Amino acid sequence: MKLPKSFALNLLDSKMRHFFAKESNKWNEKGPWRFPSVCYTLEHKLAFLEREHYLTGHYSLRGIFHDWEKPFLYITPWIKDEKKIQEMHRNFSPHHMGCAKTSKAEHLIEMYIDWDCAAITKPDKPLNAFETLLHWYPEYINIMLPVCLAMDITSVKPEIYIHPWHELNKNHEYNEYMYKQVQQVLDAIIRRLPSNENQLRLMFNQAHERNIIYCHPTEIFFLILQQQQKNLKFEVNLQDIRKKLENVVAKFRVKKCFIGSDKTKPVHDYKKIQKNAFAV
Repeated sequence: MKLPKSFALNLLDSKMRHFFAKESNKWNEKGPWRFPSVCYTLEHKLAFLEREHYLTGHYSLRGIFHDWEKPFLYITPWIKDEKKIQEMHRNFSPHHMGCAKTSKAEHLIEMYIDWDCAAITKPDKPLNAFETLLHWYPEYINIMLPVCLAMDITSVKPEIYIHPWHELNKNHEYNEYMYKQVQQVLDAIIRRLPSNENQLRLMFNQAHERNIIYCHPTEIFFLILQQQQKNLKFEVNLQDIRKKLENVVAKFRVKKCFIGSDKTKPVHDYKKIQKNAFAV
């Protein structure tokens, strides 16, 4: 279920958001952490909703209930370990990789938005979704790189923000290895691209029969793009898709490793909706 795209709230400039931000800054590992963690989560929910509207054109029930149980877990007195709460949440929520329930395009899109909105309210996580994938979840490149391409192809590039203390910065060999991993997935997607509508239809028929995380990267790319077509109501052209993906591949052939760039500020216009790069 979706709310109409015309319905948009200025959540991040609200008094509510400023209250959550002020209270979450009081967090301390030795206490207090319960109420600040509740506020941290609620502020994140506001950022998630704004990013969901920007990327998909609407607020959804899935977005409204995003992380719904975490505030209740934080105030549960008999759970005394904050990290245990986070672990419980990850095991329960299909928008976290590793959860047994993760199986649909909607889950991966929610995961993408969850990663992409972090920089709005979390100063310690100034990364977009593609950068988050490289920094924290490299083992899921086969699954989430196609999602990054379908959601925002412009973010998939060699120039990214790199934490100064991260292995991508400290270990050049690791940086080159991750770069090659991205190149290999891009090449795999290109190789399996359907050349006509019949091939695309056959790919969808086969992919819809499986859990999405077990699909080929090309299948994941088209399943996410199909969902975005429904969200944003646009058409695609297979030749145009190939050309734009090949342009990304060409950018990755110029360099041999990821290059550090400045932090980029996410869009904050609550009424704005991003036009998908594959729309024709």
